[in-house]
Amino acid sequence: MSESEPEVEDRPERRVGWRPSRARLVEMTVVVFGVLIALGLENAVEEVRLRGDARRLEEAFRTDILSAVQNSWERQVVAPCHSQTLAALTERVATGEGGWEATPPVLGSMIFALPLPYHAPTRPWVTASFDRALGSEAFKRIPRERARAYAGLFTEIEYRRQENTAEYFAISGLAPLAFSQAEANAEVRADMLQNLSLVDRHRRLALRQSEEIIERALALTGEADIRPQVLESRSYFDRRMEVAEANYGPCVDRSATERLMKQAAS
Repeated sequence: MSESEPEVEDRPERRVGWRPSRARLVEMTVVVFGVLIALGLENAVEEVRLRGDARRLEEAFRTDILSAVQNSWERQVVAPCHSQTLAALTERVATGEGGWEATPPVLGSMIFALPLPYHAPTRPWVTASFDRALGSEAFKRIPRERARAYAGLFTEIEYRRQENTAEYFAISGLAPLAFSQAEANAEVRADMLQNLSLVDRHRRLALRQSEEIIERALALTGEADIRPQVLESRSYFDRRMEVAEANYGPCVDRSATERLMKQAAS
């Protein structure tokens, strides 16, 4: 018999794992913590920058809001003049017969190439700062309640701008009243009354919107509070009052400034 081959015992292969030294572990831990700290510092720096951008956004918001308050105040100042002018024109159109004698242009229309029997303030209603801010990371840093208040106010300002444009078109329909007409029959006078009614509708809406804008603006709190700026602008309102009286006459509401100051001080 041939000698059998010796049996080989099957043993699992011994694997030697990688065991870093203690010094290596310390080094790796330092690197990991360093990366985490660097990322944290980067995020902190970015957050500080965004909060600074948010403060600058709110400064721009306050500038546009103050401009809207000034425009709204002006509409209140000239409101009696508008009412008196429209009432006088309506009475002439409704009770007159035969030809139409040109209506003398109002004082504030002297800057235009054509005479106007009715004039409304021409002012920009600005929302650019808010429009640019929407969706930005800086805007997200503004507290939610205050952001909602800004959104509601700027929506009102935008609506006032749109209505202001529509008002200008309506006022252009009164242009024929500034020129004499040999014949103004019932149909012509009916058209005149319709145009006057449309302008009066815009007048009432402008006054109501102006009151709402002032109320909303002065209700803002915290970083959005513009009441100190309004109170500090008293000399501006006094100067604008003199300009309004020069343009519209003694019909202006001189109590509008006191009402605004009282609202801002409350």
